[in-house]
Amino acid sequence: MSLLKRSPTRRLTGSSFELTSDHRWRHGLLVVLAVLVVSVLAGAGWRYFEQRLAPLARLAQLEAENVRLRAEADAARIELEMERATRAELKRQVGELNEQVSQLTHQLEFFNSQAKSPR
Repeated sequence: MSLLKRSPTRRLTGSSFELTSDHRWRHGLLVVLAVLVVSVLAGAGWRYFEQRLAPLARLAQLEAENVRLRAEADAARIELEMERATRAELKRQVGELNEQVSQLTHQLEFFNSQAKSPR
């Protein structure tokens, strides 16, 4: 019976070697796993730098908006000063014109009184 039974050595030497798909699956699985790990690390790195750089970008945006608002405020302040100066000048001119109206009214009254009086 032992002659009919094949020994492990005979089985190894007697059988032909074949490439099995186990290695291909293992290799494919390793490639997929490596891509997955790289993707996860890239995503984590992206999120980390986004969280670190987002406040800096927001700060730059706020500083630019601050500069724009200061320029608008300065322009509005200059416009207000010009409006106040114009208003003061107009008040002065109105006062002068009222004074002239008053003088002309007195002169007109004088001329009217001279025209009514008998000579």
